[in-house]
This record gives sequence, C-alpha cells and structure tokens, in this order.
Amino acid sequence: MKKILFLGIITALCACSTTEVFEPEYNRLAAHINVVRQTSKYVVYEYSDIRIDEVATVAAVYCNEHCGKVAELYDIGLTKEHRRRATFICR
Repeated sequence: MKKILFLGIITALCACSTTEVFEPEYNRLAAHINVVRQTSKYVVYEYSDIRIDEVATVAAVYCNEHCGKVAELYDIGLTKEHRRRATFICR
C-alpha cells in the first residue's frame, strides 16, 4: 500500500512540473533596443525600459549567428538621453 501511495505522489509531482522555455517578445525588444555599433568582435546596444538579460539574449543570438561565438557582457553605461548602453564581446 505504501508503494502505491509513493508512486501516486511521484506521478502527481511529475505531472505538475513542466519545463517552460524562455521565449522573448521580439516585437517589444525591437521597440526598445537600438544597435549602436557592431563588428565581428563586439556589439553595442542602446536600450530603455527593458532588462539587461533581455538585451543579453539578443547579443547572444548576434554573436552566435555572425561568428559562432558566445556573447559576454563587457560594459554598461548611461547616455545623456537616460538610455543605457551595453557592450558585449563575442568570445
């Protein structure tokens, strides 16, 4: 009886846990991110009203598609227009 109860609890827990993959909202990102500079070694973005991890996703896609490398955050600054500027290096 305990085995059946244990298996029932495990089955219920497995059924409740689902893995969700993060899918960014590309239209919203496009409205808030501007490419300032891009080369095969780095890319610079200006952004506002979004988080840095969302910008990092865009940088990761850029570095992977253009040079087969991984994006690494190098610098974050603030512009005079109160927008953030992030530099990512492709390594």
